[in-house]
Amino acid sequence: MTEVYPEFSNKNERSENDLFLPFTYEEILKKIGKDKSRLVDLIVPVTQFEKQIIQVVLDIENAGYLLFLYGVSGVGKSTFISSLKFQKHIPIQSIVSIDASELDYENKSDIKLKQLLKQIKKEARDFFSENNQSNDKLCIVIDYLENLNDEDNNNVKAFFRDLNGLLRKYPILIIWPVTVREDLENMQEFAKSFSSTMFHRIRPAINFTGPPLDEYPNIAKKTIMFFNEGKSCYEFQLTDNDLENLKKGYEKKAQEKHLIRDYLKDIRSLWEERTDYISGIVKNVPKPTEVWFIFSYPEAEDIVARFAKQTPDIINEMWNADYKSLFVYISDNNQRKADWKPQRLTLALSSRMLTTKIMYLPTNALVSCIAAYAKDAEIPIPKEDLLNRDKYNILQHWCIKSNAKKTLSTTSLYLQLSGVSITGGKRKSGRVEKGLKNATPAFEKINKDISDKKISDQKFNKAVCLALQDVFNNSEHNLDFVAEKPHPHLTNIRPDILVDTNDKLVCLEFCYTNNKTPGNMADYVLRKLNQYMKQLKDNFEIPKDLLS
Repeated sequence: MTEVYPEFSNKNERSENDLFLPFTYEEILKKIGKDKSRLVDLIVPVTQFEKQIIQVVLDIENAGYLLFLYGVSGVGKSTFISSLKFQKHIPIQSIVSIDASELDYENKSDIKLKQLLKQIKKEARDFFSENNQSNDKLCIVIDYLENLNDEDNNNVKAFFRDLNGLLRKYPILIIWPVTVREDLENMQEFAKSFSSTMFHRIRPAINFTGPPLDEYPNIAKKTIMFFNEGKSCYEFQLTDNDLENLKKGYEKKAQEKHLIRDYLKDIRSLWEERTDYISGIVKNVPKPTEVWFIFSYPEAEDIVARFAKQTPDIINEMWNADYKSLFVYISDNNQRKADWKPQRLTLALSSRMLTTKIMYLPTNALVSCIAAYAKDAEIPIPKEDLLNRDKYNILQHWCIKSNAKKTLSTTSLYLQLSGVSITGGKRKSGRVEKGLKNATPAFEKINKDISDKKISDQKFNKAVCLALQDVFNNSEHNLDFVAEKPHPHLTNIRPDILVDTNDKLVCLEFCYTNNKTPGNMADYVLRKLNQYMKQLKDNFEIPKDLLS
Protein backbone atom coordinates (compact mmCIF):
# COMPACT_ATOMS: atom_id res chain seq x y z
CA MET A 1 0.00 0.00 0.00
CA THR A 2 1.01 3.45 0.12
CA GLU A 3 1.95 5.67 2.86
CA VAL A 4 1.92 9.09 1.69
CA TYR A 5 0.70 11.56 4.17
CA PRO A 6 0.46 14.95 3.11
CA GLU A 7 -1.37 18.16 4.18
CA PHE A 8 -2.03 21.05 1.91
CA SER A 9 -0.43 24.39 2.37
CA ASN A 10 -2.82 27.03 3.66
CA LYS A 11 -1.78 29.35 0.85
CA ASN A 12 -4.37 29.80 -1.86
CA GLU A 13 -1.72 30.25 -4.51
CA ARG A 14 1.52 28.37 -4.84
CA SER A 15 4.60 29.25 -6.79
CA GLU A 16 5.81 26.63 -9.26
CA ASN A 17 8.93 26.45 -7.07
CA ASP A 18 6.97 25.59 -3.91
CA LEU A 19 7.19 22.08 -2.54
CA PHE A 20 3.70 20.69 -2.04
CA LEU A 21 3.16 17.87 0.46
CA PRO A 22 -0.27 16.85 1.76
CA PHE A 23 -0.38 15.37 5.28
CA THR A 24 -3.84 13.79 5.47
CA TYR A 25 -5.66 11.23 3.38
CA GLU A 26 -8.52 13.68 2.89
CA GLU A 27 -6.17 16.21 1.36
CA ILE A 28 -4.77 13.55 -0.96
CA LEU A 29 -8.29 12.84 -2.22
CA LYS A 30 -9.00 16.54 -2.57
CA LYS A 31 -5.94 16.86 -4.78
CA ILE A 32 -6.51 13.84 -7.02
CA GLY A 33 -10.30 14.19 -7.23
CA LYS A 34 -12.58 11.22 -7.77
CA ASP A 35 -10.03 9.19 -9.71
CA LYS A 36 -8.68 7.04 -6.88
CA SER A 37 -6.93 4.82 -9.41
CA ARG A 38 -4.17 7.46 -9.46
CA LEU A 39 -3.22 6.29 -5.97
CA VAL A 40 -1.49 3.32 -7.58
CA ASP A 41 1.40 5.66 -8.44
CA LEU A 42 1.94 6.25 -4.73
CA ILE A 43 1.79 2.68 -3.56
CA VAL A 44 4.62 1.35 -1.44
CA PRO A 45 3.60 -2.15 -0.28
CA VAL A 46 3.26 -2.78 3.44
CA THR A 47 3.58 -6.54 3.09
CA GLN A 48 3.41 -7.35 6.80
CA PHE A 49 -0.18 -6.11 7.05
CA GLU A 50 -1.20 -7.22 3.57
CA LYS A 51 -0.40 -10.80 4.65
CA GLN A 52 -2.65 -10.44 7.67
CA ILE A 53 -5.52 -9.20 5.49
CA ILE A 54 -4.99 -12.11 3.08
CA GLN A 55 -5.05 -14.58 5.96
CA VAL A 56 -8.49 -13.33 7.05
CA VAL A 57 -9.93 -13.14 3.52
CA LEU A 58 -8.84 -16.67 2.59
CA ASP A 59 -10.72 -18.05 5.61
CA ILE A 60 -14.00 -16.44 4.53
CA GLU A 61 -16.29 -19.14 3.12
CA ASN A 62 -19.96 -19.08 4.02
CA ALA A 63 -19.75 -16.44 6.74
CA GLY A 64 -17.97 -13.10 6.90
CA TYR A 65 -15.78 -11.36 9.47
CA LEU A 66 -15.55 -8.04 11.25
CA LEU A 67 -11.94 -6.83 11.41
CA PHE A 68 -10.91 -3.81 13.46
CA LEU A 69 -7.91 -1.91 12.06
CA TYR A 70 -6.30 -0.12 14.98
CA GLY A 71 -3.69 2.57 14.49
CA VAL A 72 -2.99 6.05 15.81
CA SER A 73 -3.97 9.08 13.75
CA GLY A 74 -1.51 9.74 10.94
CA VAL A 75 -0.10 6.23 10.75
CA GLY A 76 -1.68 5.57 7.34
CA LYS A 77 -4.77 3.44 7.86
CA SER A 78 -6.90 5.08 5.16
CA THR A 79 -4.18 5.00 2.53
CA PHE A 80 -3.44 1.37 3.36
CA ILE A 81 -7.09 0.37 2.96
CA SER A 82 -7.40 2.27 -0.34
CA SER A 83 -4.29 0.55 -1.66
CA LEU A 84 -5.76 -2.93 -1.17
CA LYS A 85 -7.88 -2.63 -4.32
CA PHE A 86 -4.73 -2.13 -6.43
CA GLN A 87 -2.93 -5.18 -5.04
CA LYS A 88 -3.84 -8.03 -7.37
CA HIS A 89 -2.45 -10.67 -5.02
CA ILE A 90 -5.08 -9.77 -2.40
CA PRO A 91 -8.24 -11.85 -3.12
CA ILE A 92 -10.78 -9.04 -2.80
CA GLN A 93 -12.88 -8.25 -5.84
CA SER A 94 -14.44 -5.02 -4.59
CA ILE A 95 -13.86 -2.54 -1.77
CA VAL A 96 -16.70 -0.22 -0.80
CA SER A 97 -16.35 2.61 1.72
CA ILE A 98 -19.29 3.83 3.77
CA ASP A 99 -18.86 7.35 5.14
CA ALA A 100 -20.75 7.20 8.43
CA SER A 101 -20.65 11.01 8.75
CA GLU A 102 -22.81 11.34 5.63
CA LEU A 103 -25.54 8.84 6.45
CA ASP A 104 -29.02 10.30 5.98
CA TYR A 105 -31.67 10.06 8.69
CA GLU A 106 -35.37 10.03 7.97
CA ASN A 107 -36.25 11.10 11.53
CA LYS A 108 -34.70 11.41 14.98
CA SER A 109 -35.48 7.83 15.86
CA ASP A 110 -33.64 6.62 12.75
CA ILE A 111 -30.30 6.33 14.56
CA LYS A 112 -26.90 6.30 12.89
CA LEU A 113 -26.16 2.64 13.61
CA LYS A 114 -29.49 1.60 12.14
CA GLN A 115 -28.73 3.53 8.96
CA LEU A 116 -25.23 2.09 8.87
CA LEU A 117 -26.53 -1.47 9.05
CA LYS A 118 -29.05 -0.70 6.33
CA GLN A 119 -26.26 0.58 4.06
CA ILE A 120 -24.08 -2.49 4.75
CA LYS A 121 -26.98 -4.78 3.81
CA LYS A 122 -27.59 -2.85 0.61
CA GLU A 123 -23.93 -3.07 -0.48
CA ALA A 124 -23.86 -6.82 0.27
CA ARG A 125 -27.08 -7.52 -1.63
CA ASP A 126 -26.01 -5.47 -4.64
CA PHE A 127 -22.63 -7.18 -4.80
CA PHE A 128 -23.85 -10.77 -4.51
CA SER A 129 -26.72 -10.23 -6.94
CA GLU A 130 -24.06 -9.60 -9.59
CA ASN A 131 -21.31 -11.92 -8.31
CA ASN A 132 -22.20 -15.54 -7.67
CA GLN A 133 -18.76 -17.12 -7.75
CA SER A 134 -17.64 -18.58 -4.43
CA ASN A 135 -14.29 -16.85 -4.67
CA ASP A 136 -15.80 -13.38 -5.17
CA LYS A 137 -15.05 -11.39 -2.02
CA LEU A 138 -16.48 -8.04 -0.93
CA CYS A 139 -14.79 -5.71 1.55
CA ILE A 140 -16.81 -2.95 3.23
CA VAL A 141 -14.97 -0.20 5.08
CA ILE A 142 -16.69 1.84 7.81
CA ASP A 143 -15.17 5.32 7.67
CA TYR A 144 -15.47 8.20 10.14
CA LEU A 145 -17.00 6.23 12.99
CA GLU A 146 -14.07 5.52 15.27
CA ASN A 147 -16.02 5.17 18.48
CA LEU A 148 -19.58 4.60 19.70
CA ASN A 149 -19.36 6.74 22.85
CA ASP A 150 -22.30 8.92 21.85
CA GLU A 151 -24.57 5.99 21.10
CA ASP A 152 -27.05 4.44 23.53
CA ASN A 153 -25.78 1.08 24.80
CA ASN A 154 -29.02 -0.65 23.80
CA ASN A 155 -28.62 0.65 20.25
CA VAL A 156 -25.00 -0.52 20.16
CA LYS A 157 -25.97 -4.00 21.35
CA ALA A 158 -28.76 -4.18 18.78
CA PHE A 159 -26.36 -3.10 16.04
CA PHE A 160 -23.79 -5.82 16.79
CA ARG A 161 -26.54 -8.42 17.18
CA ASP A 162 -27.89 -7.60 13.71
CA LEU A 163 -24.41 -7.26 12.23
CA ASN A 164 -23.59 -10.77 13.47
CA GLY A 165 -26.68 -12.10 11.69
CA LEU A 166 -25.67 -10.28 8.52
CA LEU A 167 -22.16 -11.74 8.58
CA ARG A 168 -23.59 -15.26 8.98
CA LYS A 169 -25.58 -14.68 5.78
CA TYR A 170 -23.01 -12.89 3.61
CA PRO A 171 -19.32 -13.89 3.23
CA ILE A 172 -17.97 -10.34 3.42
CA LEU A 173 -15.09 -8.65 5.22
CA ILE A 174 -15.93 -5.51 7.17
CA ILE A 175 -12.89 -3.38 8.04
CA TRP A 176 -13.45 -0.84 10.80
CA PRO A 177 -10.61 1.67 11.39
CA VAL A 178 -10.17 2.79 15.01
CA THR A 179 -7.71 5.34 16.42
CA VAL A 180 -7.99 4.94 20.22
CA ARG A 181 -7.27 1.57 21.83
CA GLU A 182 -9.90 2.07 24.54
CA ASP A 183 -12.56 2.56 21.85
CA LEU A 184 -11.38 -0.62 20.14
CA GLU A 185 -11.65 -2.64 23.34
CA ASN A 186 -15.12 -1.26 24.12
CA MET A 187 -16.48 -2.18 20.69
CA GLN A 188 -14.90 -5.62 20.85
CA GLU A 189 -16.63 -6.27 24.17
CA PHE A 190 -20.03 -5.28 22.76
CA ALA A 191 -19.51 -7.50 19.69
CA LYS A 192 -18.25 -10.52 21.65
CA SER A 193 -21.32 -10.39 23.89
CA PHE A 194 -23.27 -11.78 20.94
CA SER A 195 -20.79 -13.94 19.11
CA SER A 196 -17.04 -14.39 18.95
CA THR A 197 -17.43 -16.04 15.53
CA MET A 198 -17.88 -12.67 13.82
CA PHE A 199 -14.13 -12.24 14.37
CA HIS A 200 -11.37 -14.25 12.73
CA ARG A 201 -10.02 -16.81 15.22
CA ILE A 202 -6.43 -15.49 14.89
CA ARG A 203 -6.92 -11.92 13.65
CA PRO A 204 -9.84 -10.23 15.44
CA ALA A 205 -7.96 -6.94 14.96
CA ILE A 206 -4.84 -5.64 13.23
CA ASN A 207 -2.49 -3.37 15.12
CA PHE A 208 -1.45 -1.24 12.15
CA THR A 209 1.85 0.60 12.65
CA GLY A 210 2.27 1.92 9.12
CA PRO A 211 5.03 1.36 6.58
CA PRO A 212 8.50 0.24 7.66
CA LEU A 213 10.84 3.07 8.60
CA ASP A 214 13.25 1.97 5.86
CA GLU A 215 10.57 2.84 3.29
CA TYR A 216 10.13 6.44 4.45
CA PRO A 217 12.65 7.96 1.97
CA ASN A 218 11.09 6.03 -0.92
CA ILE A 219 7.59 7.14 0.10
CA ALA A 220 8.78 10.74 0.34
CA LYS A 221 10.28 10.64 -3.17
CA LYS A 222 7.09 9.17 -4.64
CA THR A 223 4.94 11.73 -2.84
CA ILE A 224 7.04 14.69 -3.97
CA MET A 225 7.06 13.54 -7.59
CA PHE A 226 3.33 12.75 -7.63
CA PHE A 227 2.15 16.05 -6.16
CA ASN A 228 4.69 18.35 -7.83
CA GLU A 229 4.23 17.69 -11.56
CA GLY A 230 6.89 15.01 -11.76
CA LYS A 231 9.65 17.03 -10.10
CA SER A 232 12.13 15.04 -8.07
CA CYS A 233 13.21 15.81 -4.53
CA TYR A 234 16.56 17.04 -5.90
CA GLU A 235 14.81 19.91 -7.67
CA PHE A 236 13.65 21.10 -4.26
CA GLN A 237 17.20 21.10 -2.84
CA LEU A 238 16.60 17.81 -1.03
CA THR A 239 19.15 15.03 -1.42
CA ASP A 240 19.23 11.31 -0.68
CA ASN A 241 21.46 12.15 2.30
CA ASP A 242 18.81 14.52 3.66
CA LEU A 243 16.11 11.85 3.51
CA GLU A 244 18.38 9.21 5.01
CA ASN A 245 19.57 11.49 7.82
CA LEU A 246 15.98 12.27 8.79
CA LYS A 247 15.24 8.55 8.84
CA LYS A 248 18.31 7.87 11.01
CA GLY A 249 17.09 10.50 13.44
CA TYR A 250 13.87 8.52 13.81
CA GLU A 251 15.84 5.30 14.29
CA LYS A 252 17.67 6.84 17.25
CA LYS A 253 14.31 7.49 18.90
CA ALA A 254 13.53 3.78 18.94
CA GLN A 255 11.13 4.01 21.88
CA GLU A 256 8.91 6.57 20.17
CA LYS A 257 6.20 5.86 17.64
CA HIS A 258 7.10 6.85 14.09
CA LEU A 259 4.53 8.36 11.73
CA ILE A 260 5.03 8.86 8.01
CA ARG A 261 2.99 12.05 8.38
CA ASP A 262 5.58 13.47 10.81
CA TYR A 263 8.41 12.43 8.49
CA LEU A 264 6.85 14.34 5.59
CA LYS A 265 6.27 17.35 7.82
CA ASP A 266 9.96 17.28 8.74
CA ILE A 267 10.87 17.20 5.05
CA ARG A 268 8.65 20.19 4.39
CA SER A 269 10.27 22.05 7.30
CA LEU A 270 13.76 21.23 6.01
CA TRP A 271 12.80 22.52 2.57
CA GLU A 272 11.36 25.74 4.02
CA GLU A 273 14.46 26.32 6.12
CA ARG A 274 16.80 25.67 3.22
CA THR A 275 14.96 27.69 0.58
CA ASP A 276 14.48 30.65 2.93
CA TYR A 277 18.22 30.57 3.48
CA ILE A 278 18.93 30.46 -0.23
CA SER A 279 16.36 33.13 -1.11
CA GLY A 280 18.23 35.58 1.12
CA ILE A 281 21.36 34.95 -0.93
CA VAL A 282 19.52 35.15 -4.25
CA LYS A 283 18.42 38.71 -3.48
CA ASN A 284 22.04 39.74 -3.96
CA VAL A 285 22.25 38.12 -7.42
CA PRO A 286 21.27 40.70 -10.10
CA LYS A 287 19.94 38.06 -12.55
CA PRO A 288 19.62 34.32 -12.29
CA THR A 289 22.00 32.35 -14.48
CA GLU A 290 21.30 29.23 -16.50
CA VAL A 291 24.06 27.09 -18.01
CA TRP A 292 23.14 25.10 -21.12
CA PHE A 293 25.66 22.47 -22.14
CA ILE A 294 25.45 21.75 -25.88
CA PHE A 295 26.72 18.53 -27.47
CA SER A 296 26.73 18.01 -31.23
CA TYR A 297 28.36 14.71 -32.16
CA PRO A 298 26.01 12.45 -34.17
CA GLU A 299 25.11 10.19 -31.23
CA ALA A 300 24.62 13.07 -28.79
CA GLU A 301 20.82 12.87 -28.81
CA ASP A 302 20.86 9.39 -27.26
CA ILE A 303 23.51 10.24 -24.66
CA VAL A 304 21.87 13.53 -23.67
CA ALA A 305 18.63 11.61 -23.02
CA ARG A 306 20.43 9.81 -20.16
CA PHE A 307 21.23 13.05 -18.38
CA ALA A 308 18.38 15.46 -19.16
CA LYS A 309 14.70 15.58 -18.30
CA GLN A 310 12.30 15.11 -21.18
CA THR A 311 9.30 17.18 -20.10
CA PRO A 312 7.89 18.84 -23.24
CA ASP A 313 4.74 19.92 -21.39
CA ILE A 314 6.81 22.05 -18.98
CA ILE A 315 9.00 24.17 -21.23
CA ASN A 316 11.10 25.77 -18.49
CA GLU A 317 12.10 22.32 -17.20
CA MET A 318 12.81 20.69 -20.56
CA TRP A 319 16.46 19.52 -20.75
CA ASN A 320 17.08 20.20 -17.05
CA ALA A 321 20.02 18.10 -15.87
CA ASP A 322 19.07 15.02 -13.88
CA TYR A 323 20.63 14.78 -10.42
CA LYS A 324 20.77 11.00 -10.12
CA SER A 325 22.32 10.48 -13.55
CA LEU A 326 25.18 12.85 -12.80
CA PHE A 327 25.65 11.73 -9.21
CA VAL A 328 26.53 8.23 -10.45
CA TYR A 329 29.71 9.72 -11.93
CA ILE A 330 30.51 11.53 -8.70
CA SER A 331 30.19 8.64 -6.26
CA ASP A 332 32.80 6.57 -8.12
CA ASN A 333 35.44 9.31 -8.22
CA ASN A 334 37.20 10.51 -5.06
CA GLN A 335 38.16 13.90 -6.48
CA ARG A 336 34.63 14.56 -7.67
CA LYS A 337 33.24 13.43 -4.30
CA ALA A 338 35.43 16.06 -2.66
CA ASP A 339 34.12 18.76 -5.02
CA TRP A 340 30.52 17.68 -5.23
CA LYS A 341 28.70 17.24 -1.95
CA PRO A 342 25.04 16.28 -2.61
CA GLN A 343 23.70 19.64 -1.49
CA ARG A 344 26.13 21.51 -3.74
CA LEU A 345 25.03 19.47 -6.76
CA THR A 346 21.33 20.15 -6.17
CA LEU A 347 22.08 23.88 -6.00
CA ALA A 348 24.09 23.72 -9.21
CA LEU A 349 21.41 21.86 -11.15
CA SER A 350 18.18 23.45 -10.03
CA SER A 351 18.01 26.48 -7.79
CA ARG A 352 17.21 30.15 -8.01
CA MET A 353 20.95 30.79 -8.20
CA LEU A 354 21.78 28.44 -11.03
CA THR A 355 19.92 26.11 -13.38
CA THR A 356 21.66 23.56 -15.58
CA LYS A 357 20.43 22.10 -18.85
CA ILE A 358 22.06 19.44 -21.03
CA MET A 359 21.04 19.59 -24.69
CA TYR A 360 22.07 18.49 -28.15
CA LEU A 361 22.43 20.53 -31.32
CA PRO A 362 22.26 18.24 -34.36
CA THR A 363 25.60 17.85 -36.08
CA ASN A 364 24.29 19.15 -39.40
CA ALA A 365 22.84 22.27 -37.72
CA LEU A 366 26.20 23.08 -36.10
CA VAL A 367 28.16 22.42 -39.29
CA SER A 368 25.75 24.47 -41.40
CA CYS A 369 26.01 27.46 -39.01
CA ILE A 370 29.80 27.28 -39.14
CA ALA A 371 29.89 26.96 -42.94
CA ALA A 372 27.37 29.74 -43.63
CA TYR A 373 28.90 32.22 -41.19
CA ALA A 374 32.58 31.24 -41.53
CA LYS A 375 33.56 34.42 -43.33
CA ASP A 376 31.69 36.72 -40.91
CA ALA A 377 33.24 34.87 -37.95
CA GLU A 378 36.70 35.18 -39.53
CA ILE A 379 37.26 31.44 -39.54
CA PRO A 380 40.46 30.92 -41.56
CA ILE A 381 39.07 28.29 -43.93
CA PRO A 382 38.72 29.04 -47.65
CA LYS A 383 35.32 28.18 -49.09
CA GLU A 384 36.91 25.71 -51.49
CA ASP A 385 38.31 23.83 -48.47
CA LEU A 386 34.89 23.73 -46.82
CA LEU A 387 33.47 22.05 -49.92
CA ASN A 388 36.50 19.83 -50.55
CA ARG A 389 35.66 16.11 -50.27
CA ASP A 390 39.07 15.36 -48.76
CA LYS A 391 38.90 18.17 -46.20
CA TYR A 392 35.53 19.27 -44.78
CA ASN A 393 33.19 17.81 -47.39
CA ILE A 394 30.36 20.25 -46.54
CA LEU A 395 27.34 20.26 -48.83
CA GLN A 396 27.19 23.45 -50.85
CA HIS A 397 23.63 24.43 -49.87
CA TRP A 398 24.66 24.30 -46.20
CA CYS A 399 26.88 27.31 -46.83
CA ILE A 400 23.85 29.50 -47.60
CA LYS A 401 22.75 31.57 -44.59
CA SER A 402 19.03 31.20 -45.26
CA ASN A 403 19.38 27.41 -45.26
CA ALA A 404 21.50 27.47 -42.09
CA LYS A 405 18.87 29.60 -40.34
CA LYS A 406 16.08 27.30 -41.49
CA THR A 407 17.89 24.27 -40.07
CA LEU A 408 18.73 26.10 -36.83
CA SER A 409 15.11 27.15 -36.34
CA THR A 410 14.04 23.49 -36.06
CA THR A 411 16.50 22.61 -33.30
CA SER A 412 15.75 22.16 -29.62
CA LEU A 413 18.21 24.99 -28.85
CA TYR A 414 16.20 27.47 -30.91
CA LEU A 415 12.86 26.23 -29.58
CA GLN A 416 14.04 26.36 -25.97
CA LEU A 417 15.28 29.93 -26.40
CA SER A 418 11.93 30.77 -28.00
CA GLY A 419 9.97 29.22 -25.14
CA VAL A 420 8.21 26.81 -27.48
CA SER A 421 7.16 23.34 -26.31
CA ILE A 422 8.57 20.47 -28.31
CA THR A 423 7.62 16.84 -28.75
CA GLY A 424 9.66 14.53 -26.55
CA GLY A 425 11.37 11.44 -27.87
CA LYS A 426 14.04 10.80 -30.41
CA ARG A 427 13.71 12.09 -33.98
CA LYS A 428 13.48 9.02 -36.17
CA SER A 429 13.13 10.11 -39.81
CA GLY A 430 15.53 8.89 -42.47
CA ARG A 431 16.13 12.52 -43.41
CA VAL A 432 17.48 13.21 -39.95
CA GLU A 433 19.84 10.24 -40.09
CA LYS A 434 21.04 11.31 -43.54
CA GLY A 435 21.75 14.85 -42.33
CA LEU A 436 23.81 13.59 -39.39
CA LYS A 437 25.76 11.24 -41.65
CA ASN A 438 26.51 13.98 -44.18
CA ALA A 439 27.76 16.31 -41.44
CA THR A 440 30.00 13.77 -39.70
CA PRO A 441 33.20 14.28 -41.79
CA ALA A 442 33.06 18.04 -41.32
CA PHE A 443 32.41 17.71 -37.58
CA GLU A 444 35.39 15.37 -37.20
CA LYS A 445 37.62 17.81 -39.13
CA ILE A 446 36.44 20.75 -36.99
CA ASN A 447 37.32 18.78 -33.84
CA LYS A 448 40.74 17.96 -35.25
CA ASP A 449 41.37 21.63 -36.07
CA ILE A 450 40.56 22.52 -32.47
CA SER A 451 42.63 19.73 -30.89
CA ASP A 452 45.60 20.53 -33.20
CA LYS A 453 45.21 24.20 -32.20
CA LYS A 454 44.91 25.06 -35.88
CA ILE A 455 41.69 26.97 -35.27
CA SER A 456 40.38 28.17 -31.93
CA ASP A 457 36.94 26.93 -30.89
CA GLN A 458 36.15 30.60 -30.20
CA LYS A 459 35.91 31.15 -33.96
CA PHE A 460 33.37 28.36 -34.33
CA ASN A 461 31.40 29.67 -31.33
CA LYS A 462 31.28 33.09 -32.97
CA ALA A 463 29.80 31.58 -36.14
CA VAL A 464 27.02 29.91 -34.13
CA CYS A 465 26.46 33.16 -32.24
CA LEU A 466 26.05 35.09 -35.51
CA ALA A 467 23.60 32.48 -36.77
CA LEU A 468 21.55 32.79 -33.56
CA GLN A 469 21.57 36.58 -33.81
CA ASP A 470 20.39 36.34 -37.38
CA VAL A 471 17.64 33.79 -36.81
CA PHE A 472 16.22 35.83 -33.89
CA ASN A 473 16.61 39.16 -35.67
CA ASN A 474 13.28 41.02 -35.95
CA SER A 475 11.55 38.32 -33.90
CA GLU A 476 9.25 38.99 -30.97
CA HIS A 477 11.92 37.62 -28.62
CA ASN A 478 14.14 40.26 -27.08
CA LEU A 479 17.36 38.26 -26.89
CA ASP A 480 20.89 39.61 -26.97
CA PHE A 481 23.71 37.25 -28.09
CA VAL A 482 27.42 37.81 -27.56
CA ALA A 483 30.30 35.36 -28.02
CA GLU A 484 33.31 35.01 -25.74
CA LYS A 485 32.41 37.94 -23.47
CA PRO A 486 32.76 37.87 -19.65
CA HIS A 487 29.72 37.10 -17.56
CA PRO A 488 28.56 40.43 -16.06
CA HIS A 489 28.27 39.10 -12.50
CA LEU A 490 30.63 36.12 -12.29
CA THR A 491 34.30 37.05 -12.43
CA ASN A 492 36.44 34.78 -14.63
CA ILE A 493 33.43 33.16 -16.31
CA ARG A 494 33.46 33.63 -20.07
CA PRO A 495 30.68 31.57 -21.68
CA ASP A 496 31.02 30.42 -25.28
CA ILE A 497 27.84 32.38 -25.99
CA LEU A 498 26.01 34.59 -23.49
CA VAL A 499 22.31 35.15 -24.06
CA ASP A 500 20.75 38.05 -22.16
CA THR A 501 16.97 37.84 -21.83
CA ASN A 502 14.62 40.09 -19.92
CA ASP A 503 14.78 37.98 -16.79
CA LYS A 504 17.87 35.77 -16.89
CA LEU A 505 21.31 35.15 -18.36
CA VAL A 506 21.79 31.96 -20.38
CA CYS A 507 25.35 30.69 -20.80
CA LEU A 508 25.74 28.36 -23.78
CA GLU A 509 28.73 26.05 -23.40
CA PHE A 510 29.60 24.01 -26.51
CA CYS A 511 31.54 20.80 -26.12
CA TYR A 512 33.52 19.92 -29.25
CA THR A 513 34.32 16.24 -28.87
CA ASN A 514 34.14 12.91 -30.65
CA ASN A 515 34.14 11.00 -27.36
CA LYS A 516 30.71 9.40 -27.34
CA THR A 517 30.79 7.91 -23.84
CA PRO A 518 28.33 9.04 -21.14
CA GLY A 519 31.28 9.41 -18.77
CA ASN A 520 32.86 12.04 -20.98
CA MET A 521 29.60 14.02 -21.08
CA ALA A 522 29.27 13.86 -17.30
CA ASP A 523 32.92 14.83 -16.82
CA TYR A 524 32.59 17.90 -19.06
CA VAL A 525 29.42 19.09 -17.36
CA LEU A 526 30.77 18.63 -13.82
CA ARG A 527 34.11 20.29 -14.57
CA LYS A 528 32.48 23.35 -16.11
CA LEU A 529 29.81 23.56 -13.42
CA ASN A 530 32.50 23.47 -10.77
CA GLN A 531 33.89 26.71 -12.20
CA TYR A 532 30.48 28.37 -12.08
CA MET A 533 29.86 27.31 -8.49
CA LYS A 534 33.25 28.57 -7.35
CA GLN A 535 32.52 31.94 -8.93
CA LEU A 536 29.12 32.11 -7.25
CA LYS A 537 30.78 31.43 -3.93
CA ASP A 538 33.52 34.02 -4.47
CA ASN A 539 31.30 36.76 -5.90
CA PHE A 540 28.31 36.53 -3.60
CA GLU A 541 29.81 35.39 -0.29
CA ILE A 542 27.75 32.22 -0.19
CA PRO A 543 28.47 30.17 2.96
CA LYS A 544 30.85 27.23 2.71
CA ASP A 545 28.27 24.73 3.92
CA LEU A 546 26.28 25.38 0.75
CA LEU A 547 28.84 25.68 -2.00
CA SER A 548 32.05 24.02 -0.83
